[in-house]
Amino acid sequence: MLRPGAEPETRGPFWVPTTRPPDAAPRIVTLGGGTGLPVLLRGLRHALRTAPGAMAPTDRECLTAIVTVADDGGSSGRLRDAYGMQAPGDIRNCLIALSDGDPTLASLFGYRFNSGGDVAGHSLGNLILAALSELESRFDLAVDRAGDLLGARGRVLPATSAAVGLVAELDDGTRVEGESRIGAATRPIRRLRLHPSDVPPLPQAIAAVERADCVVVGPGSLYTSLIPVLLVRELTEAIARSGARVVLVMNLMTQPGETDGYSARDHLLALRAHAPRLRVHDVILNVKRVAEPVRERYAGEGAIPLTTDAGALAALGCGIWTGDLLASGDHVRHDPHKLARAVLQVAGRRRTAPVARMNATAAPRVERRAESGS
Repeated sequence: MLRPGAEPETRGPFWVPTTRPPDAAPRIVTLGGGTGLPVLLRGLRHALRTAPGAMAPTDRECLTAIVTVADDGGSSGRLRDAYGMQAPGDIRNCLIALSDGDPTLASLFGYRFNSGGDVAGHSLGNLILAALSELESRFDLAVDRAGDLLGARGRVLPATSAAVGLVAELDDGTRVEGESRIGAATRPIRRLRLHPSDVPPLPQAIAAVERADCVVVGPGSLYTSLIPVLLVRELTEAIARSGARVVLVMNLMTQPGETDGYSARDHLLALRAHAPRLRVHDVILNVKRVAEPVRERYAGEGAIPLTTDAGALAALGCGIWTGDLLASGDHVRHDPHKLARAVLQVAGRRRTAPVARMNATAAPRVERRAESGS
């Protein structure tokens, strides 16, 4: 069970008046991409379907994923070059995670051609999204159509309607262009920006964050999944205005080439540096230790468990929530169901006590950590 620490003394006006029943499921917007966001979406799809006030199968407004489209490698990169479309790969993975329809169709969306020929390396789901994009003449409409086909319990939106790339400045002043190259950089990243820099968000994304109860950032690659979404300036400003509780799901491991030597605090500071107007109210941390043989194997690949100093995060004004969020097995992953329950526990606090400080004794299963406001 998730164990929260005490909240900062000053939180701000979280509660947005609503006509929904008080026991209705919270409206959650998730941000990111890569392999981390689909894990959370799988868990939330199940949890929101079975929780009190559960979302109806046709109600996609309870859960929205706003996903980076800056990928330029692999199948996505090839389709971007060929058709001038936004990168479909991360979008596809999120659609599959929310799929609640025919499992065969979801498997087809996830199928990748591995033999020779022109389609080698392509995901069938990416090709379907490319075809739908041609039919609809807009990528966001293609994504909606794909969600209909998959019976998605929730909505997936591209972070921007523009064709966009990433440019990183390293600590020695070197510029690296392209997500695939940034991930392979061998020096610390000083700054990341979008190219072009002032891209518009989708109106649907702005509407989703404006009515959200909770906005969840992560888990996912810091510089190639999370920050790219937050660099869509109008979107981040809308989140800051919304009154929604902003929750960061902290990664489990450092990522070679992106976050070597980073602590949890470093992750939060990097987010703040790139999105200074966005306040992260709460951080969810895993405290389950990774098994030693698994740690050793990852260390051989240049990744180590993230240092999670709750006190250092609390000193930055964040509420700290800790628990066993680790999936079983030989790979270090968040467990989708544990993570979803944790997110709903944090999100639910806004609905039960949107302005007052949480009472540390309100639930006997939780234990507050001391912290200071920012």
